[in-house]
Amino acid sequence: MKTIRSSHMLQIFIIILLTLVRLSYQTLYACNASASCGCSRNSATVSRIVGGETANSATWGWAVSISIANSYLCGGSIISSSWIITAAHCAEGFTASQFKVYAGSNIRYSGTQTRTVSKVILHSEYKSATFVNDITLLKLASPLDMSDPYVRSICLPSVSQATLSAGEWPPVGTNVVAVGWGRLSEGGSLPSTLQQVTLQTVDYQASTCTPTMKDWHVQFCAGVSGGGKDTCQGDSGGPLMMFGSKNQWILVGVTISGIGCAEAEYSGMYTRVAAYEYWIKSNTNDSTSSSTSLSSTTSFPSTTSSRSITSLPCTTSSSYNQARDTTASSPMIHSHGNTVETTTFNVFVFV
Repeated sequence: MKTIRSSHMLQIFIIILLTLVRLSYQTLYACNASASCGCSRNSATVSRIVGGETANSATWGWAVSISIANSYLCGGSIISSSWIITAAHCAEGFTASQFKVYAGSNIRYSGTQTRTVSKVILHSEYKSATFVNDITLLKLASPLDMSDPYVRSICLPSVSQATLSAGEWPPVGTNVVAVGWGRLSEGGSLPSTLQQVTLQTVDYQASTCTPTMKDWHVQFCAGVSGGGKDTCQGDSGGPLMMFGSKNQWILVGVTISGIGCAEAEYSGMYTRVAAYEYWIKSNTNDSTSSSTSLSSTTSFPSTTSSRSITSLPCTTSSSYNQARDTTASSPMIHSHGNTVETTTFNVFVFV
C-alpha cells in the first residue's frame, strides 16, 4: 500500500512539474474584455519556444479565411462589421463577387458566419514588383453579426505623424504574433486549423531585412534570430498583431512576402498598417476602431489613394521575393477570373 501511494504521489508531482515547465514557456495575454476592439472571447496563450502552434478556439475572433471558387486563397482581419483588411496581391485579378469570407472559426473552410464581398478597394499605388502599398479593403455584402461571441474586430493603430517620421513603429524588437492558415513548412501542406507564432520586429537595415525591404515607411520585417519561426505561403493577408498597453490587440502588419520560410538569413515582410490609418478611415467612412485617439494625418501622403476593382489583368515579376498566398514552393500564379493557373520555375517568384 505504501509503495502504491508513493508511486501515485510521484505521478502527481511529475504532472505538476511538467505543467509548471509548460507554463513557464507560454505567455498569457489577458485582454480587456470591455474593449470595443482587440479582445476575443478567450484570452490568447502563445508559446515562446515552438516554431508555430495551433491556436485555441475563440482567441483570434478577427481572423478570417478568404476563398475564391471554393479554394482557400488568403487570410484577412475584421476591422468592423462590414470591412476586412487583407493584402493587395490577394485581391488583384479578381472581382468582388468571386470572394467568400469565413468568420468566427479556426477551421479554414468553416465559419459561424459566411459572407460574400460587394466591393474591393485596392490601393491605387500598389506595386506588385516590390509589394509596396500591398493592402486592400474588402466590403462585405452584408454586415457581420458582431454579437456572435466568436466574431470580433481588431484595433487599428493610431500613431502620430511625429512618431512615424522619427523611426519605425512598432519599435524594433517588439513582440508580435502572426496567425494564419499558411503552410507549416516551405512547400508543405496547408493546415485545416488556424496557426499562431510569436515573432519580433526587425530593424529595416538588418541583413535579414534588406534583401526584401523596398520602402521602410510602409513596410517592415519580423522574424527571430536564427530562423525557425516565420509566416509562410498561405499566410498572406493575415494579421500581424501587437498586444498594446491597454490590453488590446492592435493590427500592426499585414503578411505579404518573404524569401523561403523560417530561414535564418531572411525575415518575413509585412505592410506597415500604421502608415495607412487615414487611407483606411477615409475609405471605410471611419467605421473602424483604433487603440488610441485618431491622429489627424499620416506622414506618408502617397498612401491615401485607392481604386475599386471590377477586373484587373494579372501581373508577374521575376523578383526572388515570394508572396505568401497559397502558391506552392515556387510557382507563378496567373489569375484569370475564377481560375488559377500555375507554372513552375526554379526560382522563387510571386503573384
